[in-house]
Amino acid sequence: MDSLGISKLDLKRQNRMQILRLLRNNGPISRIDIAHTIHITKAAVTIITNEMIREGILIEIGEQAPTGKVSRGRKKILLDIHSTWRLVLGISLHGGWVDVGLCTLNGSIVEHHTAPLQPNDPPEQLIGAIRSIYGDLAYKNDLKQDSLIGVGVAVDPAYFPICGIERGRNGQTVFTGLEKKLCTCFSFPAAFGELAEAISVAESDFCPGSQSAQHQVVLQMGGSFGSCVTIGQESYRGANGRACRFENLPLGETRSTVRNTLSKQAVARQLDDLHTRQLSPSLDSQSANDRQKAEWIFCRSGFSPEDPAVCRYFDEIRTDYTSVFQTVLTMFDPETVIVQPDESVLEALSQAIGNINARLGREAIRLSRFDETNLFLTGAALAVRECFTNRGGTMPETE
Repeated sequence: MDSLGISKLDLKRQNRMQILRLLRNNGPISRIDIAHTIHITKAAVTIITNEMIREGILIEIGEQAPTGKVSRGRKKILLDIHSTWRLVLGISLHGGWVDVGLCTLNGSIVEHHTAPLQPNDPPEQLIGAIRSIYGDLAYKNDLKQDSLIGVGVAVDPAYFPICGIERGRNGQTVFTGLEKKLCTCFSFPAAFGELAEAISVAESDFCPGSQSAQHQVVLQMGGSFGSCVTIGQESYRGANGRACRFENLPLGETRSTVRNTLSKQAVARQLDDLHTRQLSPSLDSQSANDRQKAEWIFCRSGFSPEDPAVCRYFDEIRTDYTSVFQTVLTMFDPETVIVQPDESVLEALSQAIGNINARLGREAIRLSRFDETNLFLTGAALAVRECFTNRGGTMPETE
């Protein structure tokens, strides 16, 4: 094997990685089923998994439940990832906050804290907030150097300037600037991703295997836009890193783009026109003639417009959302489309999702499980996949 450029250590790491991916995607499984699935001998699986059990990475969780058939011989013993073997540090930057927290390898929350942070704040404030929260978490949870597998950072594109993140010539996102900043806070491995990609990874890896879609599209809507296409639970970025940049998709007969009609700024401009032209007396009454409160009411979940002009605009937004979802479903044919609403018109969004799901007879589109209450988990999911699963767990560099 060495003559072919593949060392025994490389092969072992590859097998360990396949085992961890199998457990991540499908849940507990027996040694013999692992062997059948990844096409290596049962003896090899036994050697590898026993080693991982000794290291604390895997655990035996008991016998497989009866399937209805009378079985002979020894019953299958199920293996699973030992979720509390190490902790993970996750960070998210989104919606006016930096969220820093700890979780287990399966995404169970240990503790997290947030600090206010705007895209135009100085970089020193970002690093100071992260260092302060991490110091508090480390003290409270008695963290040691080997307590963590790594840190993952999920970044809303609106925060790219404060993080020193750039777009490469090939369209790929370059996180070198942020990595250099975080070197002053941490000395363990790090993984980085745009928020939409991090949500996609978390949706795949931090939920039971039966609920995890192999092929999905994540859409970050409303404030700053983002998207991620996932094929076989791996991100597809396209030849130039620009796959599914849906914010520039045309909408309607006027060929206006998604950004020009569904962004926070676009909604605010239209509501300014409605407000100044006295076309929204009911909405103005509900908001006590406060322009900002009127926008908040219009965008919140459960809003039901009464003014004819506001009704027409609400219907236009619902139609535009429907057009976006239909385009994505037609172009990519995913198992599911996951939407992360960021200051979106939530009621129009919910109605568009409900109408399409009812027509298709299945949950083709749904809201993300990750929001402002647990968004740091999206960063943590990046770290688990990159620093743990894809590396086959922690292994010595030499044998």
